Amino acid sequence: MSSEAKTPILRSCIKLPLANDELLEVIAKAKDYAIMHGAAMRSKISYSADSLNFAPFVLVPSSFPRKEFEKAVALQPIINRLMHNVAHDEEFITTTLAETIKVDEFTANLFNIYRKVLANGFTQLCVDRARTC
Repeated sequence: MSSEAKTPILRSCIKLPLANDELLEVIAKAKDYAIMHGAAMRSKISYSADSLNFAPFVLVPSSFPRKEFEKAVALQPIINRLMHNVAHDEEFITTTLAETIKVDEFTANLFNIYRKVLANGFTQLCVDRARTC
């Protein structure tokens, strides 16, 4: 325990330092695990529809100050409300994205989906087979 904070110190799940050959093996296994569990992305440099790279990750956990974590937790409901309000304000979204959708195909496609959803009405998809939504 840290004497000043009286909180447990986050311990590494891997005893460091590792011998170089062990470290390389752990890295290779971590990359395979990442790809096999969906943490993958396509390369922007040499795109291939048949190729994936692992998404960036850290090998061992890193400490994060509790006070900063608590600030983030306290801010989350405010951010959630802001995003909810923006997502449900058609005039704001339309006005804000008007210039962007002219030059950004990706955003334009998302905006077209948004318009189609508005035209057809919002429905809640129920994925819980144990209950009716």
